[in-house]
Amino acid sequence: MQKILWIVGIWVFFSLGQSLYDYLVLLTAGIIPDANLFLTNLLINAIATAFAGLLGGAILVGYLQRWLRTIPYGVALLLTLMAFTLIIFFITVVSFFIRAIFDGGDNIFQSGLLQLFMTHIQSLHFLKDYILWQFIMMSTIAAFMINDKYGPGNLRSFLMGRYFRPVREERIFMFLDLRSSTYIAQVLGEQQYFNFIKDVIQDATPVILKHKGRIYQYVGDEITVSWRMHQGPDKLNCIRCPIEVRRVFNHRSSYYTARYGVVPDFKAGLHYGNVMVGEIGVVKRDIAFSGEVVGTAARIQAKCNHYEVNLLISEDLKNMLTWKDSNLETEYKGVLSMKGKADDLPLYTINFVKPAPSK
Repeated sequence: MQKILWIVGIWVFFSLGQSLYDYLVLLTAGIIPDANLFLTNLLINAIATAFAGLLGGAILVGYLQRWLRTIPYGVALLLTLMAFTLIIFFITVVSFFIRAIFDGGDNIFQSGLLQLFMTHIQSLHFLKDYILWQFIMMSTIAAFMINDKYGPGNLRSFLMGRYFRPVREERIFMFLDLRSSTYIAQVLGEQQYFNFIKDVIQDATPVILKHKGRIYQYVGDEITVSWRMHQGPDKLNCIRCPIEVRRVFNHRSSYYTARYGVVPDFKAGLHYGNVMVGEIGVVKRDIAFSGEVVGTAARIQAKCNHYEVNLLISEDLKNMLTWKDSNLETEYKGVLSMKGKADDLPLYTINFVKPAPSK
């Protein structure tokens, strides 16, 4: 809903800008429009564009990202283009009849008005508006795709130059790794295994985003996720995320069994601390993290097999989180030997708290 409201706001802004531009063009040509008529058109355009933003935003947020993941880009863009063409015509009808009401028409369905509408949609003015709004729509799609490419929130950081110079930040890191990946790859073969990983990532990503995680990178069958410190600890997002990922895979076990003969399962390791964040690259720019925290989180994840658990977190992260009133509890499992450090890092797994029996 937040994305849809952003689209509504941006489109209304462009609509008002377009109306102001048309007004200035008339003034430049020596034509002085009626001020009340200009304000009326401004209001009508804002209302019509708000409707368009709600419909278009719902399509972009609800369907476009799903289409882009399941069908080729060209087909997805064509479907979106067709949908937006219908929206533009619908909004044109709405705004035209709203304008008729403002003009004081007693019967907005009179035959003369219909003829005026048909003349309007065949005019160069309508063609100009149609091309403009298709351009705005394609720009919105491009922004969505770039945002998906760099990860939610990172596009804004690029544009604002937040990480042009390295910045020290406190982050929670999680390494999510597929169990028995080598065996599964041998059984499925290269093509089926690629499709398997694609489905796994497609199912895991919405869960990560729901829990405010930011996907740093995909490396083979491994997903690296980070959280800002005001998002990861909130409602134990960073802990509930890997738990719900496993729940999603179990829920879709029939699909994976039927198509691949195996149900995916993950092991996860989490740690937190200070990292350096900055832009890297020349031909292909990206936001990169460096610091001991990243490597330690990866090593914690690697210890899951040794302690025969699916989830391990560091003691530092355990002590930082608030467990009160949650249905989760920590269980000590062992330590991670830290090279170059005298003290080992205690590790904990997470268990659900059994509800007390009712009296």
